[in-house]
Amino acid sequence: MAIVLGTFLWLSAWGSDLGRALEQIFEEANPEDDVRVRVLSRLPPISEFRVLLPETRARGDLVVYVEELKGGLPVRTFPVRVSVRTFGPVAILKHRVDRHHIVSQEDIKVVRRETTFLPRDIVRSPKEAIGLRTKSIIGAGTVLRKGLLEEPPVVHRGDRVTMRVVLPGVLAEAEGEAREDGRIGEIISVRNVRSGKVVMGRVVDERTVVVSP
Repeated sequence: MAIVLGTFLWLSAWGSDLGRALEQIFEEANPEDDVRVRVLSRLPPISEFRVLLPETRARGDLVVYVEELKGGLPVRTFPVRVSVRTFGPVAILKHRVDRHHIVSQEDIKVVRRETTFLPRDIVRSPKEAIGLRTKSIIGAGTVLRKGLLEEPPVVHRGDRVTMRVVLPGVLAEAEGEAREDGRIGEIISVRNVRSGKVVMGRVVDERTVVVSP
């Protein structure tokens, strides 16, 4: 399957220069990076066309399909091989960090790297990672990815929290103890300190768990 990028790419935009059209398309498809496009196929001189790109990616070694148009109607489709290389800023770890380490400014630096074959979820700037915690041990020099990080819990096992039950016209609260860590929005088990009963509740902040009636 392919997707059409934009509308028809007319003569008025690039003349008959299909190669320049491809360069601009891939530059727009990779806005965070510097893009180098090399067309590997021989290009025919055509004045009216549109380009269809692979649905999955817009960098690397690709085959794109070009529709030649006459009066806005396709008359033929042909493949074009292109090599698209991308280069840009990425955040890497200065040193090894343990699982559940909270990332700080001192842990990371931004360097320029080729990003052509890196995952789409790479971290580009420190602000995207600072304050998050690692899901596992990560080695020095590793390019940080969002998939390696998570929001830290706001409630920890053993914390005293307010257990809140909300019913139509009724608000009841009791002191509870978290039996596990939890991030905002997560469901955790909490123990009613007074009764000893264990129930499930949703974390709304670092001090409050809403319990389903």
